Amino acid sequence: MQRVRTGATAWMAALVAASGAALLSGCALDPAGLAIGAMNAASMPSEASLVADTVPSYRGTDCQTLATQLRWHSDQLRSVDPAYREAVVVNVKAVRQVMAEQRCAAADTGAVAGAGGASPAPAVANEPQGAMGAAVGPLTAELARAVGLEAPRGLLVTELMPGRAAELSGIRSGDVILEVRGVAVGDAAQIRRALGVVPDGQSVLVKLWRARELRELIVGPIASSTPALPPGAVYADAPVLAPAPERERYCVAQLATSSFFTSGVRSPLLTVRNDGSEGESAKLVAAFQLAAQKAQPGKWLAPLRRLNCNRDSKVCSSVSADAEVLLMLCETEREKGAAVYESLRQSKPLTELAWSPPAP
Repeated sequence: MQRVRTGATAWMAALVAASGAALLSGCALDPAGLAIGAMNAASMPSEASLVADTVPSYRGTDCQTLATQLRWHSDQLRSVDPAYREAVVVNVKAVRQVMAEQRCAAADTGAVAGAGGASPAPAVANEPQGAMGAAVGPLTAELARAVGLEAPRGLLVTELMPGRAAELSGIRSGDVILEVRGVAVGDAAQIRRALGVVPDGQSVLVKLWRARELRELIVGPIASSTPALPPGAVYADAPVLAPAPERERYCVAQLATSSFFTSGVRSPLLTVRNDGSEGESAKLVAAFQLAAQKAQPGKWLAPLRRLNCNRDSKVCSSVSADAEVLLMLCETEREKGAAVYESLRQSKPLTELAWSPPAP
């Protein structure tokens, strides 16, 4: 489990940076939903137990699909985020065990199955099959507690296929998928069946657990063995989410090194108007990072990881490979925003950058 703990170090730095202000604002202190990677050795289950827990999710999958899953998981080891490398290793060992149980030929080829594939697996008993491009595994009791669920339910997303529906729609490694199209899911086969009845190329509503909060995402285009709709036809069950209203938000952003956060820059208290979405928050922090790079050329060069926010974007963070931490905290009430700013100003001796957000 050393890889998991090492990969989580920088992320934990971001959580520590948010602690003082998060307590003031009442925000969850795990904006990235990465408590899984931060679990210590005493609470982490052994690799053998993780493999044993994962094996049932692959049983019953045909050999052709298992072989492709094995190749895909193995390929991911070259590029996967270190924080999730151990999860990939667990999946590789689980697939190999099931292939041995089912006496599969290692040379079998075929499409990747279920949530983990680019296209649907061959139908079982003529059932339609679908996929969204996310590899999933069972949620153990230890992991359920780590992410704030009272009991193990749903499926943990361990990998995403680049350019497929899950990644394009905002699902992330570390999310827990609870429902697909209103169907509670407990194994990959249930996801395949739930997606299989959707016409190829359409979208579905997915309920998931992230950063100790329930969220809903529209995920698509789904790859399905059900034929695509003819041109001009409308999918009767197409999901619709009501847009969040725009409102004023009072935010402070800072970019700092993780070594006790003693070196870096911070914004003044910012007044912005947006819907509080992760996309709008990402635009704001990207503009702040660019301003910081111009103000201190040569200091902030490392690219940051994808921004991670809690549901209403009160707490957003991103950490570079060199442990540079970009943090943004927002409130919808000016007094609370001012309190967050003052807390950061007093506790973190950073240089204040005279900067205001660009006009929309």
